[in-house]
Amino acid sequence: MGKIYEKVKDRTRLVEKIELFVPGFRGYKEKEIRRESDRIIREYLLRKLNASYEDFKGVMTFIAMTGNSALFELYNQVQAVFDRMIAKLRTADYGYAGFFDAVKIEEPELDRLIEFDYGLVEAVERITRRVAEVREAAINGDASKLVGAMSGLRGELMVFQDLLNKREDLLSGMGR
Repeated sequence: MGKIYEKVKDRTRLVEKIELFVPGFRGYKEKEIRRESDRIIREYLLRKLNASYEDFKGVMTFIAMTGNSALFELYNQVQAVFDRMIAKLRTADYGYAGFFDAVKIEEPELDRLIEFDYGLVEAVERITRRVAEVREAAINGDASKLVGAMSGLRGELMVFQDLLNKREDLLSGMGR
């Protein structure tokens, strides 16, 4: 079984190498590789964001125990922004332009999109750190620190929202 797997794997690599030399197909193949790279980055971002969101939702137990309505309202606001950002990232375009689309996405734009998406990784890492601060404040039972941490998290989520809007502008041709 191992030898067969290696032969198929080697043959696949050879076929892909050959495809890159076929006139007219090379550009198509390279563009598909770029789109796939962008998709992989966004899937990674979505996994990280979902994990942070699950951690954030765990704080609700502490907030419910405090009976603090202002804290509960802040939690709901942050949760709403979190929900929107996850939905926006999940449905984000991936750099494909159909034959009849007015805005064509070429290799340079796809390269900029990939670089931009790598920048989103840093934003998601900041969100993850903020969620850790929220959890720590909840675990320690410190309501005042929790308010500050949730406000900071909401701010990071708003920055992430702005970045996703800029990404849409880049795809539409408005961010060039």
